[in-house]
Amino acid sequence: MLEIFLFVNPIGIECLSAERSTLKAIEDYPDTVHFSFIPLVNLKVIKRYMALKHIDPADLAAQNEINRIAYSVALDFKAANFQGTKKAREFLLFMQSAINEHDREYTPDLIEEGLREAGLDSAMFWEDRHSTYVKSGYEKDLAAATRMGVEIAPSMVLFDYSKDIDHAGLLVAGCTNENIIRGLFSHAGDLHTTKEIQSRRHFHVL
Repeated sequence: MLEIFLFVNPIGIECLSAERSTLKAIEDYPDTVHFSFIPLVNLKVIKRYMALKHIDPADLAAQNEINRIAYSVALDFKAANFQGTKKAREFLLFMQSAINEHDREYTPDLIEEGLREAGLDSAMFWEDRHSTYVKSGYEKDLAAATRMGVEIAPSMVLFDYSKDIDHAGLLVAGCTNENIIRGLFSHAGDLHTTKEIQSRRHFHVL
């Protein structure tokens, strides 16, 4: 059994590619891979996004706005998870594609469109979105990222339970290529060149 945590910028184009590649690769491992997408918003993630978008790194107004949007989409994604992880992933993919590939503005109307595309109940979503559980869940994700040593997105953390339930995890940063991801799935327990992190029992990702 392989458990995967993919930490992503909720509005990042690199992360959209990583998510698509991961979902495609997982098709070959339907019964042996358990995976989760985890939103990650911090200064390094925002700076990386600005660099990819060729935005002046000294533009603090732009940085603050990007951070606001990324944080909001992260909470949107957490709220969507209350209606199922698959629908939440579809919502996240829609939002990332709309913002990055179609230059759509992040607005309530775009959120509603994403909810419809993912088959999410709008009233239930907004009720969950304003609950304390969403924010606390996201804060737990950030704490998990810190414990796992994750600083940038996309980053993938893998635990190979075929070796040992308490086997150390592997942290791989910047993984977006489908073939590389397939290779990681096949050889997770033998990747000595990647950064080794603490065992799974120390982490509590919600």
